[in-house]
Amino acid sequence: MIDNGHISARQFMILAALFGIGDAILYVPSLTAIAAKQDAWISALIGWGEGFLLTYLYVSLSMRYPNKSIFQYSEDILGKWLGKAVAVLFISYFFIDASLMLMEIGDFVTTQIMQETPIEIILVLFMVIIVMGVRSGAEAFSRVSELLFPYFLLLFTILIAFISPQIKIENVKPVLAHGIAPVFGGNFRYLGYLLESVILIVMFPLVKRPARAAKAYILGNLLANFFLTIITAVAILVLGADFTVLLAYPSYTLAQKISIGNFFERIEVLMAVIWFITLFVKITICYYATNLGIAYTLGLRDYRHLTLPLGMIMIVVALATMPNRPYFDSFVSDIWMPYSLTYGLFLPILLLIVGDLKKRYEKRSEQGTM
Repeated sequence: MIDNGHISARQFMILAALFGIGDAILYVPSLTAIAAKQDAWISALIGWGEGFLLTYLYVSLSMRYPNKSIFQYSEDILGKWLGKAVAVLFISYFFIDASLMLMEIGDFVTTQIMQETPIEIILVLFMVIIVMGVRSGAEAFSRVSELLFPYFLLLFTILIAFISPQIKIENVKPVLAHGIAPVFGGNFRYLGYLLESVILIVMFPLVKRPARAAKAYILGNLLANFFLTIITAVAILVLGADFTVLLAYPSYTLAQKISIGNFFERIEVLMAVIWFITLFVKITICYYATNLGIAYTLGLRDYRHLTLPLGMIMIVVALATMPNRPYFDSFVSDIWMPYSLTYGLFLPILLLIVGDLKKRYEKRSEQGTM
């Protein structure tokens, strides 16, 4: 391993949970409601089963090669050149995902909090933090995530508790008014975020005990789905399906609506800390995986030399990927899901099947020579 750091199963579970929440907490309510309307919460519930199956797929693949990175066992399974080609594809996916999320946080800050601040400034400042985290190694930013997780839980609980008096049950009625098809339409968009958890495969070899890593991976995914289902249901119950669809950041609007006795209000900036925590963890893991993958592919001894120049490139790519908000919304709604299917489902299944066939062939060959 290029990074010799180790993380505990508990830290891996927290990383998996915060990674799964990531930017999805900003967009999932509106994206699922576009198709599912008031049944968006059902779309999120279906995602629990899908998330479990996807995580089980990634765990099955990682457990077969517990001490190797996906960039290494891709070559073991597919051969040197084809394996490197697959590794490059994964690296590109990790990098594009990180770039998109970097732009998301720039857009969020400049449109909701600091409207007169140039977006480039926000991107550079946040990128500096990401680079520092990645250069410190997986062990360091895993500990930071462990420290930040209680604050996330506290702020999320405050948000749900203080907005709950405004819940209106009639906003989710009638249930399944348009049948089950719109529910699966909303779930299709939700699944696009679940597929991104394939990136956590890169962290799997760093966990001290592979068996515990598998349990932590699955539990972290279930925790992420729990929080996303809660925020989706609350958004529909408070804002209504029609209003949720129109909002760019419905969960932020929930925080704006908090008002307790006309005294405890205007705390949405405090609530924004929730999304800064989850986005920091997710972008850091994506950026770490990108640097690690490039180092493995090029045969470098240390990935840290790549962090600064690659960070500069990522800022440029982030600005290029989102020329305007309608373009970004269209990309996330129509393109991201099929694009993620390639890396989150098809390639892992390919590696799993080919790896099993290759092991069976080698076993038969050994028995034939005996």
